[in-house]
Amino acid sequence: MLKHSGRLLAISVVLIAVLFWLAVFPPAEKLRFGKDLRGGVSVTYGVRIDPGEDPSVVIPAMIEVLKSRIDPNGQLDITMVRQGNDRLEITMPAPSEKILLQRRDVNATIDSIEQSALTDAIIDQVLAADAEGRLTVIESSVSNTQLQDLLKAVSTASDAAVAAMNEYQQGVEAGEPDAKLDELAAVASKTAIAYDDARATAQAQTITADQIRTALRTNNQVSRKYDRDQKQVIELKSERDRAFETLQEQYPDRVDDIKRIRAAYEDYEKNRKTLDDPDDLIRMLRGAGVLSFRITVDPGELPNEAEIREQLHESGPQFANTRDAGWYKINRIENWFDSLSESENLRADPASFFRSRPPGFVVEEYRGAYYMLCWDVRGKRLTKNEGTWKVASAFRGIDEIQRPAINFTMNPSGASLLGKLTGANIGKPMAVILDDEVITAPTLNGNITSSGQISGDFPVDELNYIIRTLNAGSLQAKLSPQPISVNEIGPDLGQDNLDRGIEAGLISIAIVAVFMLVYYFPTCGGVAVVSLVFTAAMILIWMALNQWTFTMPGIAGIVLTFGMAVDANVLIYERMREELNGGADVRDAIRLGYSKALSSIVDGNVTNLIVCLVLLLPNVATPEVRGFALTLGTGVVMTMIAALFLGRIMFGTLFQVFGWKRISMLPMSVPAIDRLLTPRVNWIKMKWVFLPISLTYVAIGLVMVFGQNVKMLDIDFRSGTQVTLQMKQEQPESEQRVMLTRQEVEDRVHEIGNTAENESAVKALRTAEIMPLNPQNDGITSDTFIIKTFATDKDAVVNSLVETFADVLDSRQPLSADGLDTDENTPIPVYPVNKPRLGANFDKPEFLQDVRDWLGGAVIVLNNLDPAPTKVDLETRLGEMREQQDFSDISGRKWEVRVLSGSDDAVTSAVILVHDSAINNHENPDGWTTQVAGREWELVTEALQRPAQVAGVQSFSPAVARTFAAQAIIAIILSLLMITIYIWVRFGNMRYSIAAVACLFHDVLTVVGLVALAEILCDTPGVQRFAQAIGLQPFKINLDMVAAILTIIGYSLNDTIIVMDRIRENKGKRPVATVPIVNLSVNQTISRTIITSGTTLLAVIILYLFGGAGIRGFAFALLVGVAVGTYSSIAVAAQLVVGSRGSKDEPEVPATPTSQMIEAEPS
Repeated sequence: MLKHSGRLLAISVVLIAVLFWLAVFPPAEKLRFGKDLRGGVSVTYGVRIDPGEDPSVVIPAMIEVLKSRIDPNGQLDITMVRQGNDRLEITMPAPSEKILLQRRDVNATIDSIEQSALTDAIIDQVLAADAEGRLTVIESSVSNTQLQDLLKAVSTASDAAVAAMNEYQQGVEAGEPDAKLDELAAVASKTAIAYDDARATAQAQTITADQIRTALRTNNQVSRKYDRDQKQVIELKSERDRAFETLQEQYPDRVDDIKRIRAAYEDYEKNRKTLDDPDDLIRMLRGAGVLSFRITVDPGELPNEAEIREQLHESGPQFANTRDAGWYKINRIENWFDSLSESENLRADPASFFRSRPPGFVVEEYRGAYYMLCWDVRGKRLTKNEGTWKVASAFRGIDEIQRPAINFTMNPSGASLLGKLTGANIGKPMAVILDDEVITAPTLNGNITSSGQISGDFPVDELNYIIRTLNAGSLQAKLSPQPISVNEIGPDLGQDNLDRGIEAGLISIAIVAVFMLVYYFPTCGGVAVVSLVFTAAMILIWMALNQWTFTMPGIAGIVLTFGMAVDANVLIYERMREELNGGADVRDAIRLGYSKALSSIVDGNVTNLIVCLVLLLPNVATPEVRGFALTLGTGVVMTMIAALFLGRIMFGTLFQVFGWKRISMLPMSVPAIDRLLTPRVNWIKMKWVFLPISLTYVAIGLVMVFGQNVKMLDIDFRSGTQVTLQMKQEQPESEQRVMLTRQEVEDRVHEIGNTAENESAVKALRTAEIMPLNPQNDGITSDTFIIKTFATDKDAVVNSLVETFADVLDSRQPLSADGLDTDENTPIPVYPVNKPRLGANFDKPEFLQDVRDWLGGAVIVLNNLDPAPTKVDLETRLGEMREQQDFSDISGRKWEVRVLSGSDDAVTSAVILVHDSAINNHENPDGWTTQVAGREWELVTEALQRPAQVAGVQSFSPAVARTFAAQAIIAIILSLLMITIYIWVRFGNMRYSIAAVACLFHDVLTVVGLVALAEILCDTPGVQRFAQAIGLQPFKINLDMVAAILTIIGYSLNDTIIVMDRIRENKGKRPVATVPIVNLSVNQTISRTIITSGTTLLAVIILYLFGGAGIRGFAFALLVGVAVGTYSSIAVAAQLVVGSRGSKDEPEVPATPTSQMIEAEPS
């Protein structure tokens, strides 16, 4: 017996309690729950694919890279799915309810700052009104008299500028002398500047929510640098500090509001964890991971340097590049100065500062950022244009002044190319550029080939991001700069089903605990229950500390963990009972019970750990399955700690502290139960009964696998159709839409599939997934829903949904506008944005809005809209059409609607500004005409004239990569090989390995076959009612079902090894296991089998019957698996272990071990 058990137990309890309090409590806030349990956020990006590339190859490859970058171990429950040919949907779990509400409050606070803001939309609306109506528009737009005066000043300045511009145009048309035209032009220029000043003055008084959000997204980490002048370490203001100082200087009247918003956001920031906010995900996806090396341009090296600098200020970095050089943003400006005085000099005159900084750089400031000029010619760059190369690895290092740095190694091709570049440019600075941002630019002192270092003052998160990005590799295609859409989604299972599942799970656990207390009495039973509590607490602590996410696959791992934890205690107690029945005293019974159960517990858990380790090997399993493996592996370790260590010291404490002297259990108090649990059945003689049963099971499995094939799979493994339904407004003038619950929508959708013919295209709707979009606080009520089904006939799916939801579905009438009905020979009203004033681009000089951010893009003019839509309606039509499959190639473009005439409530004329970062009218006018102007006009035409039935229709690819099958095969082969070797070594005979592997195949095929058979029974008219009566559904194989099957594999292994371990023990030094020995071993373990399997089955049955439809498939697979796994350990494994020489009759071995069979152990 362990010494000092009481002290060890006290230390353990205090340690676990403290860790639980710090890491887990309150669990609703500290624990992460997956999308299937809590809901999440859907972020959709456009994907720019180069001509000639195959989207079905490029996007899956991109998904693998992004998963490696963001969630390599599959513990964050991030799903990436290809939609159509060039769209990527990424979903992440939602945070806790407290954090979610806090985020909503912060967003509402940020949005509220615009209530008195003179936004572009308000000013444009005022200017769009006629002279008589402007005062009314001004008074209705803002109530503050000061802001009204500012709007009036803008209006007056606009009228003067338009009048001067018109007078100049009339002079040109009338052929006025040059002197007169110069005079008119000067007046027009002066009034235009006055208009700009008036507009800037008005907007300078009002801050926008976008400005606040941009400032909040900046890094808040304070940098520390050694100041060479002061000869001490100084703190530099964070990027966020500088951004907010700028805002406070620009808007002195709003300083209190600005500070209040920042404080609220940073309070929210303290409480949330990584990836609690979609902004975290968007930041992690911000670049393609493209690394390049470029020699920098020396000051004065380009003769037109001054002109290039001027172009940067006028047109921005994209349009200021020359044929041989380009501007690249400096990633962290803090890395470029060594003292506060240098910092001040840099910000005062960046061009002079960098020119004088050895060896000299060409740098210019543009809109608060700093851009460096680098060469873009062969011999002075290393990009993908120079050949196929990549970074082999990246890892954290230390630079020469002991700062964290990034060490990297190149592959052979990259080492050769980098060597050529650096060798030819020794003595010159070389910029290291990641995603078009200069990370560093050291002077080349020698030749660099296979390895290098990126140094600088990097924040920890930036350092980790760069390392992850370089290791994951670059993307073959680029994501759109900003998401197309960001939406909240409800739980996959539905909050209603989830609540029922949790209730059923808690009832199951409670029943198991009560059984243990009743069967093993409060002493041993109490120790078992406390061990289970310790196991649960340690798993929760570990998952919380590592910020792992609870998902259904993860819960499957925990279910298996609890089953094995119960089994470990049952094994120990049944061994103790045997020793007590054999005459041992209590102290020896405890010692021998733990000693003899040790090998069974270790072997059963180690074989499961082998599976976990194989699944965690690189490129062996998908992230989703690796998540299951991590959870199960953690649970296995915690189970052994709780059962073998904590349980033992609890018994020691009972003896040493409480003077406990007697062990009693229900079978010892009721001899009839003891006799019942020690049968004398000849199991081997029953092999001819077991054989046809097992062959039937296996045959069903094989027939289903090869017969049903892909029909067995759910949308996790199949392509399909996704439809978005938006409900109509409750009243014509009301903004409130019809609200439905997820269950109400699910009932309607599933009914379509249930009543359809078996071969109907919409039959698949009976298993469609329903997700509420942007639900209310209950998680299930919304006015917008996503329906996902593996049916591929879009028209049939849409038509059936429209018919079913006709009473509540939103519908919109077509709009007309000038130019929409013209033929192909008539010019379309789409114009290139070549001038900084809006109206100058389509001969309407009176529209003076600044459109410099849209240079190179397109402006689409819509005049005489009828019936006049609201601005929101117009934006909704265009946005929804942009998300349609037909326009997925242009979904990632930046676009904006501006009202020219009418009001936001009744738009009569408007323009749509569009910008594509890859195709602009300056560099590619032909491509702009076809790919921008032509496609955008098609989109506008469809958006305005197509009657709306559903909010969106897209096809989607499987959530699990195509490589899953290959990875699964590799994982299975490796797992079986490792298990075979381990069992062979531990048991000393290959026959045991064959028995264990045969059981696995038997059990998995049986479960897969019965899951597929359930769907057939649900479709067979004669047995449909019976199938429904016992709760069967048309189950499909999805990731949750895969997790259930992996759980069954673990359970089957454990159950089989328990039996085989007793056979090995009873066999002793005999060469083979004989029939009597095998029968004895099975009879001796039958009590453990009944108790463990019985409690597990009871828990799973409760989950199946009362857990709700959302988890019934998962529970069904577990139910079948536990039953079959228990059966196969006797009917398959035990039969195969009997050796050929051991099949002859031998004297029967007693069912209960005698004292001679008990090996004495030292006290």
